[in-house]
Amino acid sequence: MASLKHVNFIKVYSKSTDYFGGDQSWWKTEDDSMCDFGCGVIALCNLELYLDGEAVKGIAYEDYKRYVEKRRGEAYFLNKGKVLGRMGLLPLIMERGLDGYFKSKGCDNVISWCPTINKKRLRKLIEKMLEANIPVVASYYVFNKKNKLDLYTYNKKTKEFDKTSGARRHYFNIVGITRRKGRDLLVISTWGRRYYADYKQWERKISLFSNILYVERGKKDE
Repeated sequence: MASLKHVNFIKVYSKSTDYFGGDQSWWKTEDDSMCDFGCGVIALCNLELYLDGEAVKGIAYEDYKRYVEKRRGEAYFLNKGKVLGRMGLLPLIMERGLDGYFKSKGCDNVISWCPTINKKRLRKLIEKMLEANIPVVASYYVFNKKNKLDLYTYNKKTKEFDKTSGARRHYFNIVGITRRKGRDLLVISTWGRRYYADYKQWERKISLFSNILYVERGKKDE
């Protein structure tokens, strides 16, 4: 099992609520494209903010949205149009945007979408990133609505995992892998909340589309 150093990930705080990372629905009244297809932008911005130190100090809701708008305008462009627009953030845009972020920090990191479709190797790469304290940007992408990835929340009263949502075409952050009652669970951040997903269910759909954005620390410029 593996997890990030800061298990609470990024606290995005407002006057009434603390969130577990960002939520694309915060753009519901401002931008339909971002609200409907901006999950990749959110996942990448979560990754950047975590590495910038917001995992320790947290970030205000308004500052989070400003950061996302800045990065969306300069790096993480969403496609326009009926077809491409529904695909959300494309892997090539993700790679280029994150590469620019790391270069601005003087880092020459290895970045690769879908580094492998070998399930055992992919598991090792996820664990390697988490152990290096790097959040994983991952996706689950299927065409059949019946094959949604089940998402669970932990019920403190019953000490059980309740199925509360599902995802069919979605980017999210993996922040840990834990073992509960004989099964491995992904600990993920999406829609501003902490969810759990059955690792085997996600793994069964590994492909070019259901995969991870792999990041390996490189040399830092002097």
